[in-house]
Amino acid sequence: MTPVYAFFRHPDGSWYRLWVTHTEPKTPRGHVWHVHASYDKSGTTAPVAGVTWYEQSYGMANWDFDSEAAAVNEFRRRAEDRIDHGYELKEGDVPPAPAEGTTAVAKGVR
Repeated sequence: MTPVYAFFRHPDGSWYRLWVTHTEPKTPRGHVWHVHASYDKSGTTAPVAGVTWYEQSYGMANWDFDSEAAAVNEFRRRAEDRIDHGYELKEGDVPPAPAEGTTAVAKGVR
């Protein structure tokens, strides 16, 4: 899997890191896909540089998902929210939304 991550900075000095990980659940009820975020809204700290931060298992906030598609959709939603609030993408990428008119069928829909 190609890493899915993004690092944003705001003109006021705040920053936001967002990434997706895949793990093996430790329990039968566990989830395999996760979205993580670390941030500083005050701009008083700097993110640690020189590390592959997007491989960390946890962020300051974490969300669990059963599918890669659901995790990437949430990643995209949060990333777009940052851009809408004036943050600039400095590192990583935001995957494009699936094309309209896809042939995918939602579970339970016929």
